[in-house]
Amino acid sequence: MAKLTQEEQDIMAWGAEAFKAPWLDLCQVFQKLNAGEDLTREQALIDPFFVPFDIDARIIFRAMKAGGKKAILGDNGSMLTIITNTRGDKIIWAACELEEDGAYTEFYPLQDKLGKTWDKKLAELLFDNDMEAGFEYAADWLKKQQGMEHIDLGILKVANVQFFGAFKRAYEEAGDGRKLLLMGVKMADAVREIMDQGWIRFCPEINLKKLLELAAPALSALDPMNKAVQKMLGGLPV
Repeated sequence: MAKLTQEEQDIMAWGAEAFKAPWLDLCQVFQKLNAGEDLTREQALIDPFFVPFDIDARIIFRAMKAGGKKAILGDNGSMLTIITNTRGDKIIWAACELEEDGAYTEFYPLQDKLGKTWDKKLAELLFDNDMEAGFEYAADWLKKQQGMEHIDLGILKVANVQFFGAFKRAYEEAGDGRKLLLMGVKMADAVREIMDQGWIRFCPEINLKKLLELAAPALSALDPMNKAVQKMLGGLPV
């Protein structure tokens, strides 16, 4: 596995708490609901990290089942998630998820499979920004892995570690999320930076990516106003 810089280690540790943990909690609730379990509101609550209140995952589950999944992810949401180092030439984290009727029902961490021939080859394709070849290579590789042969890959998602770094910086600059108004502005700025730098990529180009691409120019145009608002909100306690 690739050796990380101290900054990359710090970002990955923060991302595990801010992104990975809430996502796994959400998926666990989805799995239970998809299996027909009747959960109470308390059993379905998850902590989304970025806001000071829990969210009822049953609401998200119903929205995804009602068409939200297709609108955001397309027909097949089964996803291979890849995280690269800052330079983008090495894969430092990977996981695969099976989507069924709007719910992610299986999760496979792939850390123990990194540092092999497959991820070195995939890293080369992604570094060259050959996303289509990367998708085909990854889909074929999954079909050869014991326990994952049943997964028909629908989405290859590639995030540079600085994708999480941008959100980490925004969160910290907003008093570790305590200044909610400022954090909202900082997060918008983080999205603009992420899209400008190409720190998130998808194959195929799902609607979520298209929405972010549409938002980025507007956020860039508002950048001078954004900075003024940040300065003003920085002095407020919330």
